Amino acid sequence: MNSNIKAYILIALILIQNLIVLFVANNAVLIWENISSSSFQYPISIWLIMLILSISSFICLYFIMNIIKEERESVKELNNSKEVIEALRGQKHDFQNHLNVISGLIQLGKADKALDYTFNICGKTNEIFSISKIKNVEVAALLYRKYAIAENSGIAVELDIDSYLEDIKISSLDLCKILFNLIDNAIYELQNCNAEEKILSIDISQIDNQYIISITNSYPIISEDIQKKLFQVGFSTKDGEDHGHGLPIVKSIVHKNSGKITVESYEGVGTIFTVFLPK
Repeated sequence: MNSNIKAYILIALILIQNLIVLFVANNAVLIWENISSSSFQYPISIWLIMLILSISSFICLYFIMNIIKEERESVKELNNSKEVIEALRGQKHDFQNHLNVISGLIQLGKADKALDYTFNICGKTNEIFSISKIKNVEVAALLYRKYAIAENSGIAVELDIDSYLEDIKISSLDLCKILFNLIDNAIYELQNCNAEEKILSIDISQIDNQYIISITNSYPIISEDIQKKLFQVGFSTKDGEDHGHGLPIVKSIVHKNSGKITVESYEGVGTIFTVFLPK
């Protein structure tokens, strides 16, 4: 039976029960005012039934809340699954292109180059599918999506996922906000730079009782003075208005969840945002 129909049935039962409770309350008032007569008296058995129905109304409300919650979770998971499917379709298209390149190299008699190309693709495939091992489906969907966006923008993405966030305390919504802002900022900077090599690195690991998430963009290099201002509301290195809110939000969420965030910037490496979150 559809969950919506179940919810409507339970609501109807609650309405009926509440109507009965009104009759009971009316009778109680009459007794309190000493104006009750035999016509207003209910047998003990009826009183017991009324009591049971009243209690059951609260139970019905509890089940309604659970049904609605499950329905929302199902819709959210479905939407996330659609994003993952779209990202995988994009990867499938890329792999078909890779196979065409390998086929062409073999036909040209370049077997060694075809082999090297194959090894490189295998390593990339393992990186991509490491995302699927992350226990949080919302985070996995977000990473698939951002990976595809970066690759389509000519940015090389390096993934190093050694932990699958099994016991992380932070909510899915908060974690996605952190990743969304940090990865989007990194992609923006790389899209708008003139560097020949553009690299986005995403590392997820764990040490003892905390998870460590690092987002690195190979460009630009940020001075220490600017690093100190990055988490100030309204400060931004981007051009235009309506910037300077993402990083303060990230810092606020991290601190709310008993975590820590740092920023470092080095020549030859890039700018690294590292988030530490408890298990």
